[in-house]
Amino acid sequence: MKTRNVLFFQYPWRLWRERLAGVYRYAKMAGWQVCVAEYGRNFESVPAALKFWHPDGLIVEGGYTELANFHRADFRGYPVVFCDARASRMRSGYSGVVHDSSETVMLAAKELLSLGLPDYAFVGNLQPRDWSDLRRKVFSRLVAAEGKSLSVFQPDELEDFDAFREKLGVWLAALPHPCGLLAANDATADIVLRILRNQRTKVPEEVAVIGIDNDSLICENTSPTLTSVAPDFESSGYIAAEMLDARMNGGAVGDEIRTFGALHVIHRGSTRMLKRRDDVIKKALEFIRGNISEGISAIDVVRQIGGSRRQAEYRFRDFVGMSIGEEIAATRVEAAKKLLADHSVPIGLIATRCGYSNDSSLRRSFKATTGMSLSEYRKSLSD
Repeated sequence: MKTRNVLFFQYPWRLWRERLAGVYRYAKMAGWQVCVAEYGRNFESVPAALKFWHPDGLIVEGGYTELANFHRADFRGYPVVFCDARASRMRSGYSGVVHDSSETVMLAAKELLSLGLPDYAFVGNLQPRDWSDLRRKVFSRLVAAEGKSLSVFQPDELEDFDAFREKLGVWLAALPHPCGLLAANDATADIVLRILRNQRTKVPEEVAVIGIDNDSLICENTSPTLTSVAPDFESSGYIAAEMLDARMNGGAVGDEIRTFGALHVIHRGSTRMLKRRDDVIKKALEFIRGNISEGISAIDVVRQIGGSRRQAEYRFRDFVGMSIGEEIAATRVEAAKKLLADHSVPIGLIATRCGYSNDSSLRRSFKATTGMSLSEYRKSLSD
């Protein structure tokens, strides 16, 4: 049987690797060869790419329809599946996999509503998009169902970044406090957090912020770190490959849209609120961060809090939202990420600097938390 040659038109976005991982997973089972075409790096036009690779089928990131003004007609004659394409540009008769924004926003809303805040807000994508508008509508419906008020910032079409940032700053300054804010994606949430910081607005005490995508390069480097919903991008790649396989084998060529959902919420500093003032727990958190390289355990933190182990654990979880052990584990992974960002630090030295008993413990914990190996994460920071 001839090996199928599949071309994946990649959009220059950090999380495309997760989608590609899903394509590779299916390709390994189907015996495909997958080639990656990155606009501006190894090809400049669709016809040139098709002529060079001679693919049997195509998987195309929908971002291409925005980046280079590509249209479905550019891929005419080839079995093709689009990923998260802008519906208004696709018209009808196309095959694609799209993000189920309803499921994702439900997770984000549940996180924010659990904080019991009186007011909520939504900030749309820099350029209006179908998915951003859908996320706004779903969030509005969920907030209204709880009897809460919602403020919405919706950018204008073709608005430049400076105008967007200026108008957003004025709008954010007028928000009621405390407030829970959902941004259309992590990139938008990053802008929101920067403006709030410049305005000296306390996050999360005055405005709690959550994003969508769980782009760790953004989320781990905002101040405070950004809570975000992690979509199941790897499954979307697998689904797209599965759909393409059917089309290459003579399946239906009409409309076929399948969806992928979200995995979970990754909790970080932008929504982590202490319910009451508790200086003892704050000092315990500082103790964890200040001594993470020393191999501390939950018992060491209990001593800082005082009382019995059971009482200390209850008090800690009540204020922080996780157990002492979970907080230590999360802090160690955060410390490892910071060291991986410093390429002068050998990977072999990171475990001891983060308080792990051995290298294997670090690798297991890091993989379980991020979905990547240490070397994969370091490489992603350079891409």
